[in-house]
Amino acid sequence: MSETYGDWCRRCAGAPVAAANRLLGSGGLVVLAPHPDDETFGTAALLGEVAQSGRPLGIVALTDGNASHPHSKAVPPAALAKNRRLEQEAAIAAFGIMAPRWLRLGLPDGGAGRDRRFGNAPEQIARLCEEIGAETLAAPHPDDPHPDHHAAAALAEAVRALRPQLRLLFYPIWSLRLSGDDSYRGADLLPFRIVVDRNIKARAIDCHASQLGKIIEDDPDGFTLPDWFLEAQAAPYEIYALAPMPGNVPPPSHFSQLYADDGDPWHARASRYEIDKRADNCDQLKGLIFDSGLDIGCGEGHLARALVENGIAHAIHGVDRNEAIVARARRAHADIPALCFETRALPADLPEGRFDLVVVSELLYFLDERGLATLARLLAERMTLGAGLFLVNYRGETGTPLSGRAAHDLFVALFGASLRSISLRQTEGYRAELLQFCPEGAEARANAAP
Repeated sequence: MSETYGDWCRRCAGAPVAAANRLLGSGGLVVLAPHPDDETFGTAALLGEVAQSGRPLGIVALTDGNASHPHSKAVPPAALAKNRRLEQEAAIAAFGIMAPRWLRLGLPDGGAGRDRRFGNAPEQIARLCEEIGAETLAAPHPDDPHPDHHAAAALAEAVRALRPQLRLLFYPIWSLRLSGDDSYRGADLLPFRIVVDRNIKARAIDCHASQLGKIIEDDPDGFTLPDWFLEAQAAPYEIYALAPMPGNVPPPSHFSQLYADDGDPWHARASRYEIDKRADNCDQLKGLIFDSGLDIGCGEGHLARALVENGIAHAIHGVDRNEAIVARARRAHADIPALCFETRALPADLPEGRFDLVVVSELLYFLDERGLATLARLLAERMTLGAGLFLVNYRGETGTPLSGRAAHDLFVALFGASLRSISLRQTEGYRAELLQFCPEGAEARANAAP
């Protein structure tokens, strides 16, 4: 799916300012770098998070970048390749990362995708992802204007075909060269901005001396990073594009079948797991009092009832897209006037009004990326300043494109800097997080970076 580069830039200008860890999840990161500096220019924000969290990092260098100065006698291609490898290692160390895993494919600079070894690379990278426990793969944007960057993006998508559970982030490098009318993939991607530590990034860039015109003096036609490009590296954010996970979410008919004949597919009424989970959810919110709650994907309304009975919410409006389950909720809780339930076509059809508590329990992973973005946008219009957002998601296999953790992280990331985490509980079965909606000053908080 394509749009123009101008369209993409306009979307990026208003993209959420997300925390890097929300896009990366809890596992390792593998970065595909066409040349031994692309990771520095395109993924400095991610590398900074790796240094802080200590998560495993793998760097896949497609080429050694030995074609940048083809006419130099003082530094012939083999010597340049060695030098650029050392520069790349020094740059990674400048971020504070001491022990990354390296996979150097040794493909030809300028022709990585045409080399016969290219066909074996996806399996090599997939094995690296498994070995370091990678959850996320980062690669240049598919339309970034350089053949080796196209090759790296194609590799990333081939790896994801082998390991479909991987999150895939694209980053731009030379896209700044494009005009606004140039075709650019974006319609299926979600843009995010991530704050970057500009001081650390500048130190890492300085490690790439061969590309800054500081080493090779006998090839005046050789490549040197242009001033306009280096100036752009001082931006407070880096842009990342999240690719959709493969597969499709279950259609509404799937739930109609599950709920038919009074079905209770997740044993929400009486299983010890569900009863204990509701009790733990109420304990996590204990001491807080909300006036008007919205329970999205309320099911039979058992959590909504527990929240009202425990004095946590004065009233809750529950919505679900399945008419039969809403009818059941109305019958089961007709004795509590503070509860009302309504059928809505989620995620796009939410009730009007202002809510100081929003509960989204065991729903997010049944939506795709676009559905999550729609839900986040509509909720931001309905939550009061300081409202609580309570998310509960299953940690096991969901049979959906997005896992519970991935959907949870993405949903929070879509709010940008407008959410502040208040409390987090995690058991073997589920992850429950209470966040506070603080849109005022969100941009200022996002900009508070070196």
